[in-house]
Amino acid sequence: MTIGGKPIPEGGYIVALQNGKKIALAQRRHRVIQAKIAGRSEAEIAEQEGVAQYTIWKDIRAYLAEVRRDDKEAVQQEYNLQRSRYERLLLRWWSQATGPDDTQAARATGIVLDILRRLDTIGGLIPEKPLIQLQQQNVMVGGVTFADLLREAMDGAGE
Repeated sequence: MTIGGKPIPEGGYIVALQNGKKIALAQRRHRVIQAKIAGRSEAEIAEQEGVAQYTIWKDIRAYLAEVRRDDKEAVQQEYNLQRSRYERLLLRWWSQATGPDDTQAARATGIVLDILRRLDTIGGLIPEKPLIQLQQQNVMVGGVTFADLLREAMDGAGE
């Protein structure tokens, strides 16, 4: 294969295609960010670009992640602000979650756990994607699945 009369080295065509796709992606992301800055909704931008709204959301998220990587000080300030807000909320609900009133404790415990999960997320303790993938396996025991045995045991426990 040749381009402009010059032979393309083995695999060179694929690299050119990949680079072209990366350039097109970067150009689309630039247009998306400009439209978002101009106040357009993700749905409007998706329609204009001819892609799914989820793709626009991913483009914006990728851009913001890139900006954050480049400005470590701003990221640290944002993290500190968010962490202090969550910690204030946590202090507000902690005593109710551990208090003697069961009704208040039940509600407050849910709120406390949510705040702790959010602290873990912004602190990087919870990864964006699971570290392992669990796959459901139906184990047969005498022609019955493990799930069937578990269901039967749970039904029997309620009687």
